[in-house]
Amino acid sequence: MYDLENTGPVPADLGTRLVFEKERIPLVQLVEALEAAGQTLKGRRFIDCVIHGPCVIIPAQETTFDNCNLGDVAGNVRNLFLRAAGPMIIGGVPLNDSAFDGCIFMGVGFAGDDAFVDAFIDLLTPKA
Repeated sequence: MYDLENTGPVPADLGTRLVFEKERIPLVQLVEALEAAGQTLKGRRFIDCVIHGPCVIIPAQETTFDNCNLGDVAGNVRNLFLRAAGPMIIGGVPLNDSAFDGCIFMGVGFAGDDAFVDAFIDLLTPKA
């Protein structure tokens, strides 16, 4: 699991790496570095990283979040999510085929259609 005390600085090679471990990952800088390298946020793996915004991400189905802390929900897990008002989401960061293992998210929202948001909320809600 993440450890803020042992998390390294922002990597200099954000735009070219496929695997990040125990590092700070500012999503806006990552997206800018990937765009400069002609790449997208696809096929990346983040292990025990601090992923921070401010940013809204749009995870595709094949993106996984294992043993992650998705951030401060202020008492309600629904606070993490934004629902699409139309058929597209403009301004969010699409995540395709990426894996997050043991990461903490800070200042990151998650966006999707009603089915995605409802399924994710159900997954995060403790069962009685």
